[in-house]
Amino acid sequence: MQVSAEIRWFWSNAPPPNLKEWFCNATENTCRAGGGKPRVDEYLYDAKQIELGLKRKGGKPGVEVKGLVAAAWGNSSVNPFAGPIDLWTKWTSEVLELDSDLTVSIEKIRWLRKFDTAKRFPEEIPLDDKEQPLDARELPALGCNVELTQITLRDAKVWWTLGFESFGAIQTVNNSLYTVAATLATRQPPGLGTGMLADYPAWLREVVAARGPKYLINDLRGYARFFCGSPRAGTPGAG
Repeated sequence: MQVSAEIRWFWSNAPPPNLKEWFCNATENTCRAGGGKPRVDEYLYDAKQIELGLKRKGGKPGVEVKGLVAAAWGNSSVNPFAGPIDLWTKWTSEVLELDSDLTVSIEKIRWLRKFDTAKRFPEEIPLDDKEQPLDARELPALGCNVELTQITLRDAKVWWTLGFESFGAIQTVNNSLYTVAATLATRQPPGLGTGMLADYPAWLREVVAARGPKYLINDLRGYARFFCGSPRAGTPGAG
């Protein structure tokens, strides 16, 4: 089980001006963000609750299960990253499968910054395009991930999200997020505008409710057509 403290914003169509350049680019004193490769995640859509999220991540085996422990468990007062901090727990099972007809497929391009917060001041770890340390060091046990992600839905609708996700012990995650937010605030970030403060389950419910059921993969055959094209004659599921 992994414990995390999180805060996240969403924007429709485009991020705030200069946010992508500020987040991704290197400066004289900072490294560039890692990642930047596309992947497809599949989320289970549940219109009746937003406290539990299930997803299949980038074609990896199994399912990631994420549960809300406490909403507004903490608070970030660091501008422009101010807002309520939620406490979550996460598990991964390679036995569970998502075969529901209430699955939403999301294409992501994610840029990531990772900080080690075990010392007095957060230390950023330079990452490659696979989000792994450039110097082959071990990943930290206490730290915070900060991500900027472009999201594309099935109808080509684009969203952007900026999220902080600290990890470690329940006694440390709130402070880890706060100190990393404070560190990034010294790098002259742009304003975040009127972004929607939400987690993925809450955002997903809003999007599907507003845009209708066309985001849902109705059955496995429809899923195959969407990603692979129409089945060929003589192959399983054809006809």
